[in-house]
Amino acid sequence: MDLAQLQRAFQRHLLDADATIASAIASSERVPAGTRLGIYADAYRLRLIDALAANYPRLQQLLGTEAFGELAQTYLREHPSKNTSVRWFGDQLAGHLVDRHGDQPALAELAAWEWAIANAFDAADTPPLTEDDLSRIEPDQWPTLRFRLHSSARLLSLSTNAPALFKTLSVDEIPPAPESSDRPHSWLIWRQDLAPHYRPVAEEESALLQRLVAGATFEALCELLCEWHEAEDVPARAAIALKGWIREQLLIRAAD
Repeated sequence: MDLAQLQRAFQRHLLDADATIASAIASSERVPAGTRLGIYADAYRLRLIDALAANYPRLQQLLGTEAFGELAQTYLREHPSKNTSVRWFGDQLAGHLVDRHGDQPALAELAAWEWAIANAFDAADTPPLTEDDLSRIEPDQWPTLRFRLHSSARLLSLSTNAPALFKTLSVDEIPPAPESSDRPHSWLIWRQDLAPHYRPVAEEESALLQRLVAGATFEALCELLCEWHEAEDVPARAAIALKGWIREQLLIRAAD
């Protein structure tokens, strides 16, 4: 085998336990080829488990090291790493927890929360819209104007107290008992001034943000506000919402 073939065979051994590479590994009575390969295979799995813990530190705190390790082993078997960077290992953990631990929804929602926090921190540094940008928009452009959420922003619908779990675990306090609600609540996670932020979102604002994400025009957003306010009050309510989002560095302008 040439170098490229050796590398592919070694990768298949690590990912799929393929034994083809064994014949190319130096072997001795003291340290057989299988033992040598096992050292690398074990190290690979352990490094990925460490990476998962680095991506989900609060979930590891909540579960404990041993239980998290068992979860990580199961996750690794069912969702082997597909990315060249360990930063993205664990992108399906929330869904895995829904499937495996559906009776403990706070675990999946805490995982989704941590992943959104990490993504907010790592998202592309796209310049947000400013009030000066808005002042340069011509009046006749407003009805068809579209905005986009900043790449760091995520709107989550949660039915548990995952945010409270995250907050207390982040400061090494004893977390509250996991709780569930029959009525989901919306939370917004984004990056502002280089740091992740989060806050709860009321029903009206959540509906506006969801419609905005779907590509609605400013005129359509104003029409949506009529479900909560009298028509004469809508312009002021729209201005308040828009200025708040601008202040929080949440918006960029959609491409024309």
